[in-house]
Amino acid sequence: MLCVLSAVLTLLSLDIEVGSLNPTEIIDLATGSDTRSLLLTQGWVPRFLIALVAGAGLAIAGGLFQHTLKNPLASPSTLGLAGGAKLALTLVTLYVPGALVIGQDTIALLGALCVGFLVFALARRSGFSPLIVILTGMIIALYCGAVTTALAIIHHEWLKSLFIWGSGDLTQDGWYILEPLTVKVMVGAAIAATLARPLEMLNLSDHQATVLGASPARLRLLCLLIGCWLTATIVAAVGIIGFVGLAGPAITRMLGIRRLRTKLMMSAVFGALLLCAADQGVQVLSGYIGTLVPAGALTGILGGPLLIILIRQLRSDAQPPQNTIAVSTADRGHLRNHLLVLTGVFVVVTGAILIGRDVHGDWELQWNGALDTVWPWRGPRILGAMAAGTMLAIAGTVLQRMTANPMASPESLGVSAGAAIGMIAIVFSMDAPTAWLQIAGATIGAFITLGAIFALTRKSGYAPERILIAGIAISALFDGFIAFLMAGGDPRATRLLAWSSGSTYGLGFDRATILASIAVASLPVLPAFARWLNLFPLGPVTTKSLGVDLSLSRGVMLLFASILTAAATLLVGPLSFAGLIAPHLAKLAGLRHALSHMVGAALIGAALMIAADWLGRMLFFPWEIPAGLMAAIIAGPIMVWLLLRIGRGAS
Repeated sequence: MLCVLSAVLTLLSLDIEVGSLNPTEIIDLATGSDTRSLLLTQGWVPRFLIALVAGAGLAIAGGLFQHTLKNPLASPSTLGLAGGAKLALTLVTLYVPGALVIGQDTIALLGALCVGFLVFALARRSGFSPLIVILTGMIIALYCGAVTTALAIIHHEWLKSLFIWGSGDLTQDGWYILEPLTVKVMVGAAIAATLARPLEMLNLSDHQATVLGASPARLRLLCLLIGCWLTATIVAAVGIIGFVGLAGPAITRMLGIRRLRTKLMMSAVFGALLLCAADQGVQVLSGYIGTLVPAGALTGILGGPLLIILIRQLRSDAQPPQNTIAVSTADRGHLRNHLLVLTGVFVVVTGAILIGRDVHGDWELQWNGALDTVWPWRGPRILGAMAAGTMLAIAGTVLQRMTANPMASPESLGVSAGAAIGMIAIVFSMDAPTAWLQIAGATIGAFITLGAIFALTRKSGYAPERILIAGIAISALFDGFIAFLMAGGDPRATRLLAWSSGSTYGLGFDRATILASIAVASLPVLPAFARWLNLFPLGPVTTKSLGVDLSLSRGVMLLFASILTAAATLLVGPLSFAGLIAPHLAKLAGLRHALSHMVGAALIGAALMIAADWLGRMLFFPWEIPAGLMAAIIAGPIMVWLLLRIGRGAS
């Protein structure tokens, strides 16, 4: 069926490209020198072939990763290797272009190896638990993507070209990229085929493999290096092609193929057909809508649902979840900790108000007249960032306590991405939607997403790792939509990029006041939730025995968290991680009772977003990094630390 789909789409794209399906005419065009001949021989044919080569290479890399790590979710995308290669190439291209003389492949390989080393070093603490490896890889990939986006915004003159390349555009204007890439992929495939027999020993235990004369550590290292090299080579040539390296081996596994050499060969075939079908499909779509659509954007959109399907089939290595955590409802150092949090918030707010730069970029303490001058622009941003941080932190605290999941948050669960998709639907389907219509669309998107995630993970007992991966899969789906819209050149998509990065630029007091009103209105509701949230970490059986209607309480709090997430997402975008970090910082401050935990997290979340907005405005003056993006960059290392804690628990 995949072959038939690829063939049909190929014929359609060929008809669009050269305007004929007559075999005789096509043969004449292949030997001619007019414009149509050049379009065929220097454009369509190299693009068709490079899709086959890149798809096969990514699928082989994915097959090697999955076999080595014994992890059916491993791939260049889910391990973060493609994101690391892209970030390395972006950094070198922008800041050290002279280093490109050593080759784009080498730079991309170094980036992929750095990310791979970090992922495997962190996952080693959990005994390479499949879910923890993928969690670590995808979060590091999101972090690399946030840094890459920040660089693209700073160097806005290259913004569109960076996004098109990063989205996996296979457009060709000759054979100079295809020929070396084909040779490299063939070399990698030949090495993998040669090593297939000894690599079969990785199916045994390390002790058994050693007795048979193999070195499991060396085999794994060699296998991972080949996969990293193939990934880096393809990313350097065509950009990031998401999830083809996951889908090819997955289809092969569904066919029940056991021998590694055969699995790698069939994975390459399916990977080539998948990317070919995707690229021919986007060529047909581009021909009808008149705008460029990168193949990587489509594979990213399709990859999210695929990852969710594979999650449901994956057997967890961890113990069956009990949905309980050790919890103390007594605050530690109650007054001292509250004063500490309040003092920290006061210092951050005061600094953001008074410390700034003058027109020459020099630091200054802006009192009196200077403050009066900048306040109409600075005031709404501080108020909006404070409101968004407050709402995300409250939503994150509710979700963490309700699910007994320390990694739950609006951002990591994909709720923010769902809210963003809902808002995008409103923006692109209406001429001039009001702020309230956008909030309504975002709320519906957030609520549907949250409900879908809980439905998908119900059979696993709402296992924390599975919920998180499902959320990240939805975030990947959103990233694919963003790449799709950005490459199309729609003016609304450019504004959408600034919004999705969490920019507070141009925020006025009118809109900031709406957000602040929603944040303030949520505070009186918190005491009503306190009893439920104190009981939820004890587990569903205990909670129900104490008279709590689980369905009603969960539904009410999910709706509450969805509304807060939707409103905050309209300002800071879908990727800030304030909703994940703030509840943990509040706990570290000793605020453990549900009510004080929510209030403390709200204050800390407000301070985090204000600080992120201030740093984004001041660090790279006169360029500006959006507040949501800056918050994500700051939060990345903290998320890795939290993953380490989960990894120790899984081991």
